[in-house]
Amino acid sequence: MTNHLKGILMSFIGVIILSPDSVLIRLADADSWTVLFWRGLLMSIGVMIILFFTYRSKTIDEFKKVGRGGLWIGWLHGIMTGTFVFAIMLTSIANTLVIISTGPIWIAIISWATLREKASLITWIAMIIVFIGIYIVMSANFGGQNLVGDLFALITAVLMGFTFTLVRKYKKVNMVPTMAIGGIIAALIACIFAPTLALKPEAIIYVIAMGAILAISFSLITLAPRYMPAAEVGMIMPLETVLGTLIAWIVIHEAPSSNAIIGGVIVVVTLFFYAWYSTNLASKEQKKRSISDVK
Repeated sequence: MTNHLKGILMSFIGVIILSPDSVLIRLADADSWTVLFWRGLLMSIGVMIILFFTYRSKTIDEFKKVGRGGLWIGWLHGIMTGTFVFAIMLTSIANTLVIISTGPIWIAIISWATLREKASLITWIAMIIVFIGIYIVMSANFGGQNLVGDLFALITAVLMGFTFTLVRKYKKVNMVPTMAIGGIIAALIACIFAPTLALKPEAIIYVIAMGAILAISFSLITLAPRYMPAAEVGMIMPLETVLGTLIAWIVIHEAPSSNAIIGGVIVVVTLFFYAWYSTNLASKEQKKRSISDVK
């Protein structure tokens, strides 16, 4: 198996495993802070188990290697975990997933602002189209209660942009341990505000499944860019928006609104073609470098 195929499989499997996550949050049917506590704690435990089986006695060393940058990523991931839970609880799953799928655009904006990476004309055009899609998705909730949930989803997307920009900055370091750090941070914050940490017996299975899903899927998605271009991973990520919305429709009968469908199609199609363009551009540049190296 080639490294490229390995990266594709990691991305696809990671996204497919992650797809039921939003529905599990709803099925848990508990206070948002309570769900966040168990979600963060179990995700952290799951990631640490994966790291232990992978690195054995060197597991602690992997945590030490993340450094100060990894701690920042951990904090951002912990806060992002919380904003995602509140988004799911306060607005529709379709709205949440469509808005969060704009993460690659926020990565481009934040990389341009912080790392001084130049954004191409295609990138700016994609940004404008994606923001039009977001506006369509959110416009139905202007002045309504669900707008707060939409804003939490937007904050999650922006935090995702900061998180993955830092991951790119420290790309030579294995940042999987930062997910365990983020889970602990989320659990500690939730522990302060949760009215109770007790769960209904029927909710326990959903929370355990949630922790396992997050640990496995995020580990695979984080490792995938080591074997394939990050832009290609971006082509696969919108699949979660489609699958997650379908699962919500089938399992909890939450049909997406017409605005979510129209805006979602605009966002997902734009992101797919933007990632496809970025991948082809990166491939051409790599070929040029290879030819110049030969010369």
